[in-house]
This record gives sequence, C-alpha cells and structure tokens, in this order.
Amino acid sequence: MNEKNKKIIEALKNGLILSCQVKKSDPLYFPEVIEKLVLCGEWGDACGYRINTPENISKIRKITDKPIIGLWKINSETEDVFITPTMKEVDEIVKAGADILAVDATDRMNSNGKKAYEIITEIRKKYPEHLILADVRNAEEAKHALELGAHMAAPTLYRFGDNPKSTDSPDFEELAKMVQVCEGLGLIIMEGKISTPEEAIQSLYLGAHAVVVGSAITRPHLTTLRFTSMMNKYKRKIPLKY
Repeated sequence: MNEKNKKIIEALKNGLILSCQVKKSDPLYFPEVIEKLVLCGEWGDACGYRINTPENISKIRKITDKPIIGLWKINSETEDVFITPTMKEVDEIVKAGADILAVDATDRMNSNGKKAYEIITEIRKKYPEHLILADVRNAEEAKHALELGAHMAAPTLYRFGDNPKSTDSPDFEELAKMVQVCEGLGLIIMEGKISTPEEAIQSLYLGAHAVVVGSAITRPHLTTLRFTSMMNKYKRKIPLKY
C-alpha cells in the first residue's frame, strides 16, 4: 500500500465520516446543499465524507482535502444493485476525485449479469492505487470482498439481507461478527442507522475503524420524525391521582 493510502486510512481512524446525500425531494434541498453540509462537517471536525454522484464529488473535492468516499447510486425498480454497479460509474467517480471507491460487493446480480462483488477485481486491475470500500449485507460478504482485494467493508446494506433484525436501528451484532471474521484481512467501517454519539462510540468499541453518519445529521426532517414518532407513543391521557 502506498503512503498516500496509508495516510488516508490513518486520517479516518476513530473518526466520523459524514455522509452528505440529500435527495431533491427533501425539504432541505437546494442546489448548494451538499457543499453547505460539508462545510458544517469541516466546522464540526468530520474526518471525511461519503458523497454520491460525480458532480457532487468534484464540487466537494474543491473545498476539502479530507478523504472522500465516492459512489454513484443508480436507482432502478428492476435492479437490486444500485451502489456504483458497473465500471462506468467507477470511472466517473475516479475522474471526479474520490479517494475511496464505494461499491456494492454483495452476491446479488448486477445489470451486466455478474455478481456485484466481481467489480472489486475489475477495479484492482484498472485502478490498483485506489482504495475500495465494499458495501455488504453481512460478515460472510465482507470477508469475501476483502479476500478479493477490497481494503475495507461496511454493513451498509444490512437492511437488504434476508430477515434483517431491524431496518431502522444499527445491527451491532453483525458489526461485531464482521470485525471478528475479517480480522487481518482489512478494515471494518460502521455504517447503517447510527443516530447518536453513543452508538458511534459503541461502534468503535466493537472494533470499527471509523463510523459513517448520514441522515441523523444531514436530513433534519428525518431526525424530527424520529423524535415525534417516539414521543407520540406517549400522547395519551393518563389519569391523575391525587
């Protein structure tokens, strides 16, 4: 591994990676929103950023020298694999300036009729100096991705596995399993429904190299909903006893 990549990995250690991915349908959306969120991350000392689309990656590259995890979501109703599914997307996010390439590395089939994880081998051949983050569903997929040549893995897609324990809270049990199974093969980055500093610290305690936080920080309408959904459970009249 070259010195640049060693420095990137060290810069991420025990840090908060801010995922800035606002949808155009979000109430907060405006053309410069991603840049503003990254500036908030700079002020708050985020160690790096997870950024979607080449356009946004190139914009963010101009305002920070911190590591950028780049991806390109291609949403389709007929395809399961949507995170940087082919080399076409990889080429564009490399060109845009991403330091780390995030790809779906599950065993699902992509639009080219290949297993999603096969893209790791293609990237290593074409871009041997680039770091790869494998977004997976479970420890088995993480281990396989790292053995293929990914440098790090994250349980980003755990909610898309068979019978997930939860779709709105972190799966710490799977994180712990990933750390154990992948020891010596590569790094584990925690991603998926982390919503409090305590959960981020718990992730580090369980062995995560760094923690990605997105919606809890960058999408306040969802944070509001999390509060109100919980509070509304107690909106019932309780008889007062004197």
